[in-house]
Amino acid sequence: MVDSRLLYLNESSRQFAGFNKTTSPFVIVGIPLDITSSFRPGSRFAPSVIREVAQYIEFYSMRTGIDMGEIGFSDVGDIVMHPSNVEENIKRIKDVVSYFSEKGKIVVSIGGEHSITVGTTEGTNADCVLSIDAHLDLRDEYMGYKYDHACVMRRISERGVKIIELGTRAVSKEELEYANQKGIMYLNPRQVNLLGIRGTAEKVKRGLAECKRIYLTYDMDGIDPAYAPGVATPEPEGLDPTTVLEIVNMVTDKRIVGFDVVEISPPHDPSNITSVLASRFILETASIIFKSLSLS
Repeated sequence: MVDSRLLYLNESSRQFAGFNKTTSPFVIVGIPLDITSSFRPGSRFAPSVIREVAQYIEFYSMRTGIDMGEIGFSDVGDIVMHPSNVEENIKRIKDVVSYFSEKGKIVVSIGGEHSITVGTTEGTNADCVLSIDAHLDLRDEYMGYKYDHACVMRRISERGVKIIELGTRAVSKEELEYANQKGIMYLNPRQVNLLGIRGTAEKVKRGLAECKRIYLTYDMDGIDPAYAPGVATPEPEGLDPTTVLEIVNMVTDKRIVGFDVVEISPPHDPSNITSVLASRFILETASIIFKSLSLS
């Protein structure tokens, strides 16, 4: 009998780099949610495009010495999204992600707008979130709506989840006040550069010390538009990909329960540059997590 949590799962979607290795610890879920985009829509197309371009890059990680071609991924398809109801979609996301998370899988979600992370963090039962993002996303509401992509970290924080944000550089006064009141750590790219990769990683590790289940979210606008131009809301002076992956490499351990890549808009992504980078992020991050599990 099929678990009712999987009723909205479309298994006929294109598979990530052609992978469907059911024994893999990594489950790929596509989440084409694109309802509240405020600048450049189109993120609903990202899961399909990222899956396609992933087959053209190498699967061996020189960073970890792990061949993800051998480990593989189990791609279970896309979650069918309601065309206008974000709250309903968050419930669907939570249901599907929780099904695989409860089976001990590391759930890799491909968005979609950042609102998906409300559902993925709840589905993985994460108590801490490490977010790479240009924006704090801590608004209580945006244009009267509480489930806008600009409010995702506020909704997560309200559940008592600890949040650490890297790459912050586009904020409102309201968000800064909330972050300071709640003790949310955020570092802008200049601070990361001054601290250096190792110094930033050590600071993040201290912040995550008491966490039991850590979720990682890559909003691709956290990366500088020179490397990731095809995002929904680009912001100059971002982080570079190597810095981000090296920090993740230094802070990752067996407590990571899932991660996502969000906010890519393929219609605004010349030559699929950003989608290729997202594919690399997925492969590298999975290899980093696999290595940490192997060493535990």
